[in-house]
Amino acid sequence: MATFLTTAGVSHELENIIKGAKTHIWLVSPYLQVSKTLFERLKAAINRGIKVTIIYGKNELKEEQYELLRMLNPIDLHFFVNLHAKCYFNEHSMIITSMNMYEYSERTNREMGILINRSTDKDIYNAAAKETLEIWDAADKVELSTLAKLKQPVSAKKATTFTANSVKGLCIRCEKNIPYSPDCPYCPSCYGIWAQYGNEDYLEAVCHQCGKEADTSMNRPLCYNCFSRQSYSYR
Repeated sequence: MATFLTTAGVSHELENIIKGAKTHIWLVSPYLQVSKTLFERLKAAINRGIKVTIIYGKNELKEEQYELLRMLNPIDLHFFVNLHAKCYFNEHSMIITSMNMYEYSERTNREMGILINRSTDKDIYNAAAKETLEIWDAADKVELSTLAKLKQPVSAKKATTFTANSVKGLCIRCEKNIPYSPDCPYCPSCYGIWAQYGNEDYLEAVCHQCGKEADTSMNRPLCYNCFSRQSYSYR
């Protein structure tokens, strides 16, 4: 059953979502401002091997934020100019709230939210996760190396200018063209179906990168050849 949260409750449960993640953390907030505490929690999660995806919508970052975000590498960072939703979740818990990410450590504003548990509120969790995937699919991927250049707000018309080199991938189930992201190799529709069971080792049809037939999964979205080339490129 969903639980109502006050300001302190939202902050507390957001921290639990980051600390309790086993595979993935999604942070959706128009305003992207990483506090010291949030940075430390996210850095610890990344060091544990947790995949972190952040979607934001207001390009008004202070100079120190650029450096903090680069220090959180690798993260999956996306920009969606019309974003107004605030949603934070891992593979088993989700918060839908009025609280922006930059207010995580603050107590001055009166906020509220709802805590959703995937095991007891499966339909709500899956519907919100699917909507997040659709936002992510429509958003522009931001490379950490370009962040220092993004000092002026961008319009919807210009929002893709810094992502011209974004790599395309394929949904490992239906083969639809999607942004390349081994962290989430499904299109929004197929992700909604996959999320009903959440089996990260369920075998799919094709490689997320080259599109060739292969035994792939959420855990292993690339065929052997693509995985080998990617691994070699990081040496």
